Amino acid sequence: MHTLRFLALWLILIGFIATPLHAEWMVFTGGPTVATGVWPGGTALSGTAIAKQSNVVNGNLATLPIGLLPITVGPALSPAYFATSLVPNPGSLVTSLGTPYNDTGDTYHVSIDFSGTTGGPNPNVLPAGSIFAILDLDITENYRKIFATDSSNSLITTPWISAPIANFDMNNPQVVPPGPPTLLGPSGGVYGMFGIASNYDIGMWLFKTTQDVKTINFEMEVGVGGNTIAGGGATWAFYTPPGVIVPEPSSMLLIVCGLGLGITIRRRGEAIRS
Repeated sequence: MHTLRFLALWLILIGFIATPLHAEWMVFTGGPTVATGVWPGGTALSGTAIAKQSNVVNGNLATLPIGLLPITVGPALSPAYFATSLVPNPGSLVTSLGTPYNDTGDTYHVSIDFSGTTGGPNPNVLPAGSIFAILDLDITENYRKIFATDSSNSLITTPWISAPIANFDMNNPQVVPPGPPTLLGPSGGVYGMFGIASNYDIGMWLFKTTQDVKTINFEMEVGVGGNTIAGGGATWAFYTPPGVIVPEPSSMLLIVCGLGLGITIRRRGEAIRS
């Protein structure tokens, strides 16, 4: 009898242990004009975000214009990354949306719309307190006129970025970063972010939102004096914390079997005593 009770408890325990716990970066597909971001299953947030490119200026007609591009970093993530306690996507990957360029003078507008996001305290927004990151922002790679709108699609005119909360090399082996990018503002809720003094590996700068935002908008710009026809471009990444644990079918089967065995043992014990 004691062996059967132990087995029942073991089945229930293994069922819960087998339940996945996720906290991952939004996965983007598509581009160069429109890209779709999807929150991974099992996270606190669900649904999508839609990124769009517009107002393209090609700085060098000898090269084709360029736009949004899904980017993945890893699996050789640095100890500094893991020290943040942020969980990577499966395979130790960080997924993001690249805003690349071909040459000096390339510019375009980007709008990321979180209307399709649910699961937070308020639907159809990126919730206040959300973590996002800028990856690999190098010399003269600038983001101008960074602004956001609220749930009613009205311009947010007060501070909505808390930043930077961390600055490190996310690649391994890691190097000492030359410093965070320059974050200006906000002026009426509008920020500017300008590239660092020198290029280095793959830098990660972590930020948090302080308000719910429906859209994030910015102008991608490559200034004069940086990379010319070498190409490049920083990326934006969005993180969601773990969600409520919902057992997978296989885990649920273990739990049900354990509960069923426990009920059978109890009824047998009651029958013997009677």
